[in-house]
Amino acid sequence: MSVIQRSRTFHGLALGERLLVDAIRRGRIDELGAFITRTGADFVLLGVERVSRTAPRPTAALSPSVSAAALIAATDDVGVFVTAVPHLDHPYNLARRLASLDHTSRGRVGWLTGVEDRSAPGNLASAGVWIDAGPSPAATTDAIHASRTLWESWPADTIRGRPHDVRFADSDRIVYADHRGVFDIAGPLNVPTPPQQKIPVAWWAQDGDDIVSAAEVSDMVVLDGSQVDRHGRAVRERALLFVVDDPDATEVDGHIATVTDLDAGFAAWPRPARPRGYRQRSLRATLRLPDPAPAPAHRRPVYPGAQN
Repeated sequence: MSVIQRSRTFHGLALGERLLVDAIRRGRIDELGAFITRTGADFVLLGVERVSRTAPRPTAALSPSVSAAALIAATDDVGVFVTAVPHLDHPYNLARRLASLDHTSRGRVGWLTGVEDRSAPGNLASAGVWIDAGPSPAATTDAIHASRTLWESWPADTIRGRPHDVRFADSDRIVYADHRGVFDIAGPLNVPTPPQQKIPVAWWAQDGDDIVSAAEVSDMVVLDGSQVDRHGRAVRERALLFVVDDPDATEVDGHIATVTDLDAGFAAWPRPARPRGYRQRSLRATLRLPDPAPAPAHRRPVYPGAQN
């Protein structure tokens, strides 16, 4: 990763599954959006029960992607991290889903991941769905690499979109992903490159994870307070560090507060002032993440010499 810019403390909300289910079922999603705005949060995280062992066990009553689509429509500028874990989600499917949401939100989506998906049924709790091996840090790491490669396989600027142009796209620039690893994926993705090019990745790390490796591959690492003293310095050499429900933690880049009741009020932090031009920023720009490295040149074209 390039040099990380640390200009201020960021704030995020981990929205509980029951809160989201209630907001959607009772038609309170706009009220939830207004609540998020009042807190001054930079982003929300959806589906944290799937990756946090200290959270209530998820019911899988509501997909984080569905929650994200609803919140994107109900908010103007807050980032939305969507939980997806390669334990159950194939990298191609999650890359496509996240890219679609990033287009819908105009660059406000992030990807929250981990090693195990706690919504997995009992027979899949320690087994892989798409690979022979079970969930592991190596599988999550490989899925992140695969997704980033897929996101660049169909450049968005190949779509011409000009009136009376007989060519829909410069299809000779669409390339195979040709990813080889834990997952083998030829590609290309059937969604153009998302607005952020490489969607920000947050890894919710647990005891037993290779936390340093998580920091090397992700943009953000989320830890609980007990882990910050042990791993915080090593993480911050490589990525942004966020701590959950520990407002007194220091030497971190941001705080995440869990919200389970829309009517209970909010006092985890004073509302922070937002910088000038905030509404025009993608989530990647809000978090001051380095610009993505350019896609490798000379990758294998899907339609060599095509004119359509």
